Order: sequence, then structure tokens, then C-alpha cells
Amino acid sequence: MKKNVLPHRSLVLWQLRAAVITFLAAFLLTLLLSDFHFWYRLSLMLTGILFLFFFCVYYPLKRIKFTFFLHDGQLIVDCGVFYNRRRVIPLDNIQYVTTLRTPDMLPFGLSSVMIHSVGTSLYLPCLSFADAQNLQEYCVRRKKRG
Repeated sequence: MKKNVLPHRSLVLWQLRAAVITFLAAFLLTLLLSDFHFWYRLSLMLTGILFLFFFCVYYPLKRIKFTFFLHDGQLIVDCGVFYNRRRVIPLDNIQYVTTLRTPDMLPFGLSSVMIHSVGTSLYLPCLSFADAQNLQEYCVRRKKRG
């Protein structure tokens, strides 16, 4: 099976979440530290630097490096931003598969998948809804057949 990558919409969703959290943090810092000019400016600069890091570096790398595919009866997930990690789960060990959709994922047509297996769980974030449904149906059909 070919390697599946995360859709570009997932990057937009993550960046939108980062923007909302950053603006919320800046607003709260303004309320709490506006009387202390040095700490106020320092904390706003650090918040801005963190926002730029996540917006421009972390999330794009996370999207590029996250792939998953099925091979020889195993689900293989390659992920990691600064180091590579490969998780392999035999499809025979999968107990159940859950799809998750949060309200902010609905407009983007995204869904997350939680795979519960013997001894571990695996979270696949922000897949397209069709990929999530196909993966869940494939695992359920394989479980019923086996």
C-alpha cells in the first residue's frame, strides 16, 4: 500500500490552533503584567517567538514527516519532528478503532483515529475523513474475518 501523508488542511488547522492559543496568551499576559513593563515585554516577545517556531518550523515538519501505511498485515506509522520514530502494530493485535472529530476539524473535513491494540494505543491526528473511515473499516473487516 502506498504511504499516506497528512492533508494540507491539517497544517492549516494546527496553525490556526497555534494562532488562537498565542493570541489568548498575549491577551492574558496583557491583563496580568501590563504594570510591569520589563516582564510584560519579555513575556510577549517569548510568546511571539514560540508562535513563530510552531507556525513556521514545528507544524510543517510534523506534517511532512508523518506517514502511515499498511504492509504485510501491519500498520506502520513513521513520525517525529526532530528525530524519526517508527511504530508498528500488527493488524491481528488491534482490538478496536475509534474515530474522533472535534468541532474545529469539521469545517476542514478532518478526523483523528485512535487505534487500541494489545499493550498499546496509537493516535493518528488530522487524517482526511475518507482515510479515517477507510482505515477503520479495513481494521473492522480484518478483525471479523480473522
